[in-house]
Amino acid sequence: MAREATLAAPVARPLLSRRARELLTGYLYLLPVAIALGGTVLFPILKAMQMSLYNHVLIKPQEYGFVGLTNYARLFHDDVFWLSLWNSFLWVFGSVSFQFLGGFAAALLLHQAFRGRSLVRTLTLLPWIIPGVVVALIWEFIYQPNYGLLNDVLSRLGVMTERVAWLSSPLLAMPEVILTNIWRGVPFFAIMLLAGLQAIPTELYEAARVDGASVTQRFWHITVPMLRPIIVVATATRIVWTFNYADLIFVMTSGGPANATQITSTYTLMQAYSNLDFGYAATLSVALLLIMLGFTIFYLRITRGLESTT
Repeated sequence: MAREATLAAPVARPLLSRRARELLTGYLYLLPVAIALGGTVLFPILKAMQMSLYNHVLIKPQEYGFVGLTNYARLFHDDVFWLSLWNSFLWVFGSVSFQFLGGFAAALLLHQAFRGRSLVRTLTLLPWIIPGVVVALIWEFIYQPNYGLLNDVLSRLGVMTERVAWLSSPLLAMPEVILTNIWRGVPFFAIMLLAGLQAIPTELYEAARVDGASVTQRFWHITVPMLRPIIVVATATRIVWTFNYADLIFVMTSGGPANATQITSTYTLMQAYSNLDFGYAATLSVALLLIMLGFTIFYLRITRGLESTT
């Protein structure tokens, strides 16, 4: 009896290839993050850009309307904005440079072996852990002219005979708020650089010591090059944070006296929540975004290649 030949049924080809399915799965996993970032970052930026094109003053609802680039023209003729921008550069440069130097020194100290090192490392974090508003209130009390700690100590030491209103002087207010920010920001660099120091192989120092390298030579030719990636990233991050950081100044001086401590971020807050001019505040925030975007691109260009330790 002849057998009837049976043909195998053709296997249906999948709609998507394996590679396409893997890519689609990866994008699906990223979808919640994309939605979160879009809702918390992208949408506010687009909303601020849209608000900057409108005259939006809450106490003048009858004047609400599209004004195009009028707010940007107002920005270019705003003397307080240019003063706040200059103050922002002073604030960032004075704060970050001394935070880095203090943090580097603290990291080198905490990297050494001594009794109670764990406790000292924990205490070093305290200024960074305390909320910024609380730090501002503490230092505002220290600078208080009548019963402040600074005036009391200096008077007892005989350094001064008259009490000084530190935060009420246009010449002294900015250095004082910068000093406060330095005190708070040193732990950030200390912990970042300490982590980098602990990752440097001890064999490099031992080999250099055998070759007769001095402490200074080991520092400049081993420590600094090995810490270069951390320095680049930490410095850029801290500059962006400081440029947008308004808590200390807003609580301690509110930008005064006579706009001596007014930075762009506090000026934006004042326009939004004191003058209720959300249209102009949005314009300031867009300008601040463009400035920081330009700085980031410039910084990454001049530090290109420095993130490598080789």
